[in-house]
Amino acid sequence: MNLIDFLHPGSAYTGETLRTGSMGGTQSSVVHLAEALTERGHDVRVFNGVASRQRTFGVEYLPIEDARARTRGDVGISVAAPKAFWMASFRVPILWLHNPLKGFRQVRRGSVLPLLKARPHFVLLGDYHVRNVPRWLPSSGRSIIHHGIAEEFHRENIADAAPPPRAIFTSQPYRGLDWLLGLWPEVRAKVPGARFDVFAPKAHQANANAAKAALEGVLFRGSVARGALVQELASARVQLIPGHRDETYCLAAAEAIASGVPVVTLGEGSLSERVRDGETGFIAKDRDEFIARSAALLADDALWTRMHRACLADSALATWDARTGEWEALFERLATPR
Repeated sequence: MNLIDFLHPGSAYTGETLRTGSMGGTQSSVVHLAEALTERGHDVRVFNGVASRQRTFGVEYLPIEDARARTRGDVGISVAAPKAFWMASFRVPILWLHNPLKGFRQVRRGSVLPLLKARPHFVLLGDYHVRNVPRWLPSSGRSIIHHGIAEEFHRENIADAAPPPRAIFTSQPYRGLDWLLGLWPEVRAKVPGARFDVFAPKAHQANANAAKAALEGVLFRGSVARGALVQELASARVQLIPGHRDETYCLAAAEAIASGVPVVTLGEGSLSERVRDGETGFIAKDRDEFIARSAALLADDALWTRMHRACLADSALATWDARTGEWEALFERLATPR
């Protein structure tokens, strides 16, 4: 059993937030991993932006200001925050990164000195991520551990029939939403009656809503809780995500595939790692191919069924319990004297 402290400055959330509200991928990943570690017998604390100490689903959440006094010095996981290592020292320090890092920005932000102090082990999310974190940043080594996919997204039964032509977008709006809205009329011209549902924070959609509300077949749905998102994916036909350079894993694509929903993408960022071209979706080379592939999946029932089955058979998408085993193996390896 390990004493595990997560340090995540700025964000306020708990396991209750995951179940009743909308969360970003980084926050939800911390909750899932923390709860999975707790279920395996570890004592887990998460220091973040909460105002007061609380325990939910076996995990203790505390204000980040309490980190200096309340961390235990065993396993410390800083969530994309190198400077958090100024707050505490750990026997096993880990920096869990979720985005690309630019070296000059880390120097400017004062992140290099705390890395020199702690020499944490970097946990990255995939090959694309590895290529976009400078090798010269101080660390004790690097490992790749993919995100898990929450159990409720893993669909077990194959659909009896292809669903109606409804495309969805569940990523962050700045990661290609305007581009998708710009080409949607051409997709709909090929598939009359097709619908495009956008799930994303309403505040971020304000400008897009005003400018694009008149688009035929587009519906802005705002944020939804995880349970509702599972139901929406169960009846979706295709997920449209072009990709973005900041995308180091793309839970939105992974959750769609685990739910049996093929993805059409340009393969930007890590999307080329999430989608198996021609099997669990398409990696389009350009705008015209993106339109054609999207229309094909919306209209061709046989094509959709083949890809739907391939999505459900994708063995690369593990649960959080399985990924937690990889984390435990890392803890053991890092704690073993060399």
